Amino acid sequence: MHCIHCGNQIPEGVAQCPACNSPVPDWPGDIATTPYTPSGSEGPEGQEAELRELGERLQAALGSNYTVERSIGHGGFAVVYLVRDLTLKRALAVKVLSPDLVLSKTVIERFRREAETIAQLSHAHIVPVHFVGQEEDLFYLAMAFVEGESLADRLAREGKLPVEEATRIFREVASALDLAHRRGVIHRDIKPHNVLLEKDTGRALLTDFGIARTAKGSHLTSTGMVVGTPAYMSPEQVTGDKVDHRSDIYALGVVAYEMLAGAPPFTGTTPEALLYRRVTESPQPIQQVNPDVPPPLAEVINGCVASNPEDRITSTGDIVQALGGTTPVSGTRSIATRALRRRPIPRSVVWAAAVVLVVGVLGTLWMLRRTPAGPTPPVAAPLVVPDGMVLIPGGVYTIGRDDGQAFARPAHAVTIDSLAIERTEVTVGEYARYAAETGAPTPWTTMPDPELPVTRVTWFEARDYCARRYEGGRLPTEQEWEAAARGPAEFRFPWSDTDAPGRPNTQSGRLNRPTQVGYSQNALGLFDLIGNVWEWTGSRLLPYPGGTVLEDGAQFYVIRGGAYNTPDSLAQASYRGFLPPTLDRGNLQSTGFRCAVSVSPGG
Repeated sequence: MHCIHCGNQIPEGVAQCPACNSPVPDWPGDIATTPYTPSGSEGPEGQEAELRELGERLQAALGSNYTVERSIGHGGFAVVYLVRDLTLKRALAVKVLSPDLVLSKTVIERFRREAETIAQLSHAHIVPVHFVGQEEDLFYLAMAFVEGESLADRLAREGKLPVEEATRIFREVASALDLAHRRGVIHRDIKPHNVLLEKDTGRALLTDFGIARTAKGSHLTSTGMVVGTPAYMSPEQVTGDKVDHRSDIYALGVVAYEMLAGAPPFTGTTPEALLYRRVTESPQPIQQVNPDVPPPLAEVINGCVASNPEDRITSTGDIVQALGGTTPVSGTRSIATRALRRRPIPRSVVWAAAVVLVVGVLGTLWMLRRTPAGPTPPVAAPLVVPDGMVLIPGGVYTIGRDDGQAFARPAHAVTIDSLAIERTEVTVGEYARYAAETGAPTPWTTMPDPELPVTRVTWFEARDYCARRYEGGRLPTEQEWEAAARGPAEFRFPWSDTDAPGRPNTQSGRLNRPTQVGYSQNALGLFDLIGNVWEWTGSRLLPYPGGTVLEDGAQFYVIRGGAYNTPDSLAQASYRGFLPPTLDRGNLQSTGFRCAVSVSPGG
């Protein structure tokens, strides 16, 4: 089975995920993602007694027309009991809110919201809600009991499913989401644990709308908070950008991918590593993983898991029609097709001459822009810039944007002091010389091409390298990095406000590897600020004035610029990536750095 938090493979018989230490549930995974532990009692006997007492309270609340038989699961905020409806001769799954949480208005509201959401979605492939109730501090929700197992249980047992069965489940869940989306409901937590498979028929039923959002935008998570299960979250959920029904389409595509491949398209040793891969890479096309997948089905799945929401299938209704073979999919292309339609921009001597001209014009423009009007000031001593570096004059710069990534909003002014920043990313050869001089470990077994950017270097190692390489050497702050990347005209990209697929070494270039430094130059003579490899900065992930980031963002350091495998939609000068400073080398294969120093007249 796979961890529901980080997607890592979990060995049989362990109680915790070896990668992220999340508890491994021994109950139906559709109920919740983290275990509810009865409070006030120690040991299994005490916890069992508390569960039994809660069941007795539920029995008293329901009355003599119902029989509470046993607890069948407990999760992050609730316990689920199997209940017999004696009047209608049916089985119910009754979810009871943990008494420890009833003081939280948010949790109670979320509990009620789930009932209200499902109540308006009457569909053959959605687990129906029959009623809700409250008795003092006891809140409960009665749903149909589905005899069978979750899709997660099935995948844990069998690894992957036959193509025909996976297609049917894919189509049935898509039809359930189609109704939800037409009613303005976004599920936001599509995953195998939330898909139940009926025992006798194999029918798929979607459940757990606990973090759903309605079309009116109402939801029960903090502003800027990332919600969902990492292995199935869309890139826009990871980055905190606006989420719509296309995030459900992405997650559904990941589920379909897992049914056919035996694992999600992305896994990681930690949740952070998994989320990092999610926003910096595209999934391997499903037919490369499972050649038995027919091309039409592969086209649908690849169209669901496109990194850019604009490239995805436009609706779950289209998925249903495509899988039924009635109509073609609208608004989607395969990953391969999208790549073939993006051609690198040719380079020529004319372009090289134009760069020289622009450097001169923009350099003059920058100095004019940063010089206040008034009497001519005295001539100051020149700023001394170390060899291999480019001067970034001090002044007021605009950082961030009012559109695009949520974490990069809003646009705001910052003042930076003059600095010099390295013309290229630190190379393998430069790092090898440093390691030979200091005895520092090298991040390779066999030394790569010396002219490639060095990668797999932790934040602390990058910091120490810069401090030794230059007097006062350090990593640039993210504000300094963005000022250098956007230049005096404060462009969206280092070259202009217009994207140029193929110009930097990003996903559209289709190299799928770092290149020697010096691949793409901006007007100031800096190379590869977009693409090639991400670059560490010295700044923690903190919100901009009036903006939002992850609730625990301060534990991460910002990375900038994108890499060879970064979707072009994310490869912008203002885009803020982030990684923990202690991330292991195996997850830093596309992250490097460049150094900076503060400069002043005379050195």
